[in-house]
Amino acid sequence: MRAMEYPAVGEPLRLVERPLPQPGAGEVRVRIEACGVCGSDLLVQKGVFGAECFPLVPGHEAAGVVDAVGPGVTDVGVGAQVALWYVDAPAGSPYVQRERANIAPEGRRMGMHVDGGFAEYVVRPATTLIPPPAPVEPAVLAVLTDAVATPVHALRIIARLEAGETVLVLGVGGVGSNAVQIAKHLGARVVAVSRSQEKLDLALALGADEVVQSGPDVVERARAACGAFGPEVVVQCAGSAEADEQAVAMVAPGGRVVFVGANTTPFPLTSIDMVLGEKQLLGSRGFTPEDISWGIELYLDGTIRADHLTTSTRPLEEANEALDDLRQGRSLRTVLIP
Repeated sequence: MRAMEYPAVGEPLRLVERPLPQPGAGEVRVRIEACGVCGSDLLVQKGVFGAECFPLVPGHEAAGVVDAVGPGVTDVGVGAQVALWYVDAPAGSPYVQRERANIAPEGRRMGMHVDGGFAEYVVRPATTLIPPPAPVEPAVLAVLTDAVATPVHALRIIARLEAGETVLVLGVGGVGSNAVQIAKHLGARVVAVSRSQEKLDLALALGADEVVQSGPDVVERARAACGAFGPEVVVQCAGSAEADEQAVAMVAPGGRVVFVGANTTPFPLTSIDMVLGEKQLLGSRGFTPEDISWGIELYLDGTIRADHLTTSTRPLEEANEALDDLRQGRSLRTVLIP
């Protein structure tokens, strides 16, 4: 099979030929039909998740069709359409038992610790497959597993968003655009912030009540757009230290900042601001199978749309160009089609 792999930390992807993987006990082989390109794939390239697994095939936002099943697999058969959950954690893990497998330290993550979806085929534990209740176009199903499931997790599980609260979405990209949709569905008033007028227009089309363009005094203007004291919840999707600092400054006293966009650059923070304002800073990592299933249901019943995520597609061998699209902000999402 063909695959795009990182040969080493900091190196670009290279096209390689690999033996067709064979599923073992409890495993299935999936023929990849689509795989989204995510900001985490850039972190993988930098070695953020460890260098011991290189060379590595990235890709954790994938969907496909079951191609073969290993011994003991009875819940899914050949030909079934499936979304892939990227985490495989042992059943005995306390994090699995508390339904927090997404942060299990011993979890093995597809595209980060083991080979992922930038390939024609991948072998996964059958327990990580999520068959949709009705057929979904492959590129859409792929992005629902991350670009939609991530803000579902951030808003429902981490922020515990309540109807009537105001949410400020900082960064209207592949994840932030869907944070707008999910927050509106949960009954919030939504304000979106972006540098791009095009993305602000998209936020309005997706349901934002008001938008603010980044620039001078953006903190003051964003707080004013949210009300006298600022938003109860800030979802930080921009992935920069500057945006991290802005998010903390924007949130209202007693509010919650949820960091979704990740970066490795520190930003200044004072405990007195946290104490006097009783602000909560929360990290949100990925998603669970339940988050994926919930996002699929929202798409199938017409509550949310996904066409803005699938306008840019590339063949597998153009994965480096897809990563560059992401770095340069040329598209909300690029989907690789093997």
